[in-house]
Amino acid sequence: MTSDSRQSKPRGFGLFSRIVYVHQAVLLAIFVSGLRVYPARGIDELVLPHSLGIVLSIAVVIAMFGVATRKSLNALNWLRVILWVGVIKILVVELWLLAQGQIELASYIRAMFINELVAIPLAIYWTRPVHVSYLASLQRS
Repeated sequence: MTSDSRQSKPRGFGLFSRIVYVHQAVLLAIFVSGLRVYPARGIDELVLPHSLGIVLSIAVVIAMFGVATRKSLNALNWLRVILWVGVIKILVVELWLLAQGQIELASYIRAMFINELVAIPLAIYWTRPVHVSYLASLQRS
């Protein structure tokens, strides 16, 4: 096929790619700095959620690189899964901290709102079918 069969980039592709990178960089900084205080808080209260956050953030960056740079459909599938796992992780960890009395209700609501305000729109954007069509058109040409 010719390059005429290629679809144009989905609207916001570059912007949302950059938002993913910036969001994950901020999360990595928060999680790594949080690990520095783990001896005072205990392993269950801080290390496990922060370590999981670090692993998920690195996985998102790798998958995003695969989508944005290598135009990989496989990376897009992984990106979608990891972003939705991140959305659920935020909810579960925040509820867990609230149940343990580690955060107050007002802090919980603020943290959930801020985290999910970015995480959910990113997950929704990258779940759109137009991305599969776009990446598939690049692989056909």
